[in-house]
Amino acid sequence: MTKIYLQMLGVIFGLSLSSMACAGLTIAKIGSILVYEQGDLVYVFPAGGVKDAPACHGGNGNYLSFSMKRPRAKEYYAGLLMAFAAGKTVVLRGTGECNDQPVSETLMYFEVQDN
Repeated sequence: MTKIYLQMLGVIFGLSLSSMACAGLTIAKIGSILVYEQGDLVYVFPAGGVKDAPACHGGNGNYLSFSMKRPRAKEYYAGLLMAFAAGKTVVLRGTGECNDQPVSETLMYFEVQDN
């Protein structure tokens, strides 16, 4: 019984790690930010493009996006605008999925670096 339990934990742990590994990580300055009112979306274009984008990430643009309907969207927007205006490098972590827009990876979190 213990062996089966440990095997199940291993499978669950492996699946959770594999989904985490799919999330993209891009370290770059922000090339531009686009706000699209009709979709309540913010598009963040990192200089040099998105790294490790998931399969759902389409060819219509090299950006990450997030919905202004998300709980911390105003804080995301303010922080990204500050980083863009100051020319700071940011670490952009995607969710590994295209939740807020079907053809761009959804931004999960970001970090502004002092450069």
